[in-house]
Amino acid sequence: MTSDTIVALATPLGVGAIGIVRMSGREAISIASRLFRARSGKRVEEFTSFRLYLGDFLDSVTGHPLDEALCVVMRAPRSYTREDVVEFHLHGGPLLTRRALELCLREGARMARPGEFTERAFFNGRIDLLQAEAVAEMVRARSEKALQLSLRNLKGEWGKEIRAWQRRLLLLQAHIQASCDFPDVVDSPLEAWMIQELSLLRELIAKGLEGGKRAQALQDGFLVVIAGKPNVGKSSLLNVLLGRNRAIVTPFPGTTRDAIEEVILLEGLPIRFVDTAGIRVSTDPVERIGVEKAHEYLHDADLVIVLFDRSSPFEEGDREIARIVRAKPHLVVLNKSDLPPALSREDIAPFYPQEEIIEISALTGEGKDLLTARLVAMLQAMLGPEENLTLVNARQQEELERIVSLLSALIHDVEKGIPLDLIGLQLDEVLQAMKRLTGENVDRELLGIIFSHFCLGK
Repeated sequence: MTSDTIVALATPLGVGAIGIVRMSGREAISIASRLFRARSGKRVEEFTSFRLYLGDFLDSVTGHPLDEALCVVMRAPRSYTREDVVEFHLHGGPLLTRRALELCLREGARMARPGEFTERAFFNGRIDLLQAEAVAEMVRARSEKALQLSLRNLKGEWGKEIRAWQRRLLLLQAHIQASCDFPDVVDSPLEAWMIQELSLLRELIAKGLEGGKRAQALQDGFLVVIAGKPNVGKSSLLNVLLGRNRAIVTPFPGTTRDAIEEVILLEGLPIRFVDTAGIRVSTDPVERIGVEKAHEYLHDADLVIVLFDRSSPFEEGDREIARIVRAKPHLVVLNKSDLPPALSREDIAPFYPQEEIIEISALTGEGKDLLTARLVAMLQAMLGPEENLTLVNARQQEELERIVSLLSALIHDVEKGIPLDLIGLQLDEVLQAMKRLTGENVDRELLGIIFSHFCLGK
């Protein structure tokens, strides 16, 4: 437990039904006893842990009540921070909660930094760094699936997997140490077994890394770009998919000059739909910038909806779009099925052999259900089985990539016959990288950066 007591508002700023003021530290209960008078007559020091008490939140100097409130005490070590924690549940007016904070500060608490409650939970050994980061991921989860994966990490499942990898490395280290200390006792050479174990470990970590990259789409959203030449109905399709008029629709080509991005959930999947400028050669400098941005989005897209105008003949602009997106995961869509056809499936079949071509009308909504069903199916296939997914943030991903690289170099050195004592030093480097993942070996500056991205009160 640290010496100082911190306080912060644990609910969002602004008007709300409830405003929660949270304190943690040695003096939390003492400060609360000067600010809260229970209707039962019990002093705060006598409160049963984890039980809410009704009473008045007071100005300790004047003795005047500020609000009718609830107070709960959570005693160390069975609290979120493993310190004494007190919460006041007040009515949620901004003036009221700000005044409550001021009174806590006047009584000796200090304002908490962003993420400091979770930071204390980490330093006091209640959670590891992976679990702490899972708290932040839960707060910013954009889909129920991302929330479930974050909860899995919070429960420690990701940490258990990494510690299982560490145990494999420690076993290898033990065999190397025994071989170096007692060369006459060790019967058979270790190299072949080590290569097998290290290769298996590298495969397991690479698999976890790959699953983490796929799972990140559940947090960031799948990037789905609607692409086509001008006036094929991209903006109309975006409006249909969103269920509201988000993009301006006119009969004039070049209306959309910038990318319009909106996020929606389809079957629990967060999808970032982007309506791009129509791709064509233009002399308009503003439209040219829009076309360049469209190309950038196409490069980054997880999936492209390639849109063609069924009521217009197939042109060179259509061929160019087909060439640009052919290598990307895509869905081929013929729009304006409500108008007389001038473009057939056979016209575009050479560019998309044996692919399904979906016909829709962005005006009437006909074909929308089929399009969304195919879209969700393709994204689910990219995601793969959920049991193989782990939510991995950027810091963890960078560390995992480094571990895979270190293991590859290690396998190469074992194959070359590098002495075992040097192999043992390289193994230790891999172990230290794994400890950085869980927070067992990480510098204070990095921890400060990690927790600074948390919200206040968390």
